[in-house]
Amino acid sequence: MLEGLFNFPIVANHLIQIGIFCILALSLNLINGSLGAFSLGHHGFWGMGGYAAAAFVWVLGSPDGSLLVFLGSFVVAMLAAAIFGLLVGTPCLRLRGDYLAIATLGFAEIFVICVRNSQTWYSIAIPFTNRNVVFGPRGLGGAAGFSPGDGFNGGNDIVLTLVGGSDPARKAVYLLLTWSLVAATFILIRNLIRSGHGRAIHAIRDDETAAELIGVNLFRYKVLVFVVAAALAGVAGALFANYSANVSPNHFLMMQGIRILLMVVLGGLGSMSGTLIAVIVLYTSEQLLGTLETHWPFFSFSAGEFSMVYRPVKDLWQVLFPLLLIVMMLRWPRGITRGREISKGFLIDALAERRATFQRWIEHPIPMLLALVQWGQLLWALPASETLFQGAPDATPKRIAFLAASLAIFSAGHFARRAYWRRRLQNGWVGAVQP
Repeated sequence: MLEGLFNFPIVANHLIQIGIFCILALSLNLINGSLGAFSLGHHGFWGMGGYAAAAFVWVLGSPDGSLLVFLGSFVVAMLAAAIFGLLVGTPCLRLRGDYLAIATLGFAEIFVICVRNSQTWYSIAIPFTNRNVVFGPRGLGGAAGFSPGDGFNGGNDIVLTLVGGSDPARKAVYLLLTWSLVAATFILIRNLIRSGHGRAIHAIRDDETAAELIGVNLFRYKVLVFVVAAALAGVAGALFANYSANVSPNHFLMMQGIRILLMVVLGGLGSMSGTLIAVIVLYTSEQLLGTLETHWPFFSFSAGEFSMVYRPVKDLWQVLFPLLLIVMMLRWPRGITRGREISKGFLIDALAERRATFQRWIEHPIPMLLALVQWGQLLWALPASETLFQGAPDATPKRIAFLAASLAIFSAGHFARRAYWRRRLQNGWVGAVQP
């Protein structure tokens, strides 16, 4: 990523990917943040939109591309995802809490599994023509997926045709289209939330019983939010399918759903501006993580022998992201914006908090220095344990002892900080709060 920082095609590709995740996160925030429901199946709506758009282009595409087919793929993706959202929402939205999360996740996984295992030959007759399009031998491509350009007429990259085959120009057009759709999504959701329907949606989030008593139709508004969010996820799917020119079940795995959920939680449930910031922060962090060559230890049991193996940190995002979600829920349950939109008042309050924190560090540097020592030595010890005992006899016990000592130092620093603040409280300093 750093090598291509000033390379427009690379930067444009990252910005397009960020825009797609912005649409997905904003639409999921409508369900989880504004409605107060808990959905884990948003990647299923994304996949439904992507496959619907790709299949539409696959069937009706032309070698030089068709603007009508290109635009129609977005409409088809919205409708397919909205219908899927209606089918999922109708039975599932009568559930609450964890049950709703499990049900929506189940429907999303059913979609992915069905697509992955589609193995039958079948044909579709194109209306008003004498032609048939044959899908197979693995239906919608199975685990390998398929490219919209492999259809009956082949191709449909109208954007590439319009720009004369220039890839940088193609990315520029998609960049403009992507962020135009992000802006449209933001405006649509904001206007919905600020309308009378939005007040009813917020009433359901705050207290379903009270909302029902004042005449709010709970089921109607829940389904409305679910269908709108699914349709917007379908738009992201159509954009992804047309831009990448390939769809497969691996693009819409459960980990993608967790990634989108983490973006919503980090930004703050109900905060659209916070969600956009969280998408940028997490996507950038993941890309920077991919540049690290650092290795972290794992225990291994192979051929009856116990040893330690070291895996690249850049391959551990599927472990680090769920851990980050757990830490976020424990430390900042309302996200970095605490559910507020970023405004002048929010910035003033945030600046005041940062000033108070900085002043506390100036007055009490010992806890901050202990925290730096804690985390610094631990993050150094994890990769260092590989090189320090390279080639040494009985390396595994030595590495375990080294890492255990590092954890002991980390724990000692934690207890020392707690003891420091406890003593300050005993001395009557009312401003001493645990960080």
